[in-house]
Amino acid sequence: MAPSTPLLTVRGSEGLYMVNGPPHFTESTVLPRESGRNCKVYTFSKDGTLFAWSNGENF
Repeated sequence: MAPSTPLLTVRGSEGLYMVNGPPHFTESTVLPRESGRNCKVYTFSKDGTLFAWSNGENF
């Protein structure tokens, strides 16, 4: 069985978003882009199956 493509979280000047990992880096449709600049806290669960973030208004 081939390993699944990793999801990488990117926080930059354009906000927070996920990309599909190697070999092709494309924006993931799993998580809608959080384009606000207030997103400062984010984390994955220990097993990597869950992702949470806060933008100061929602968690």
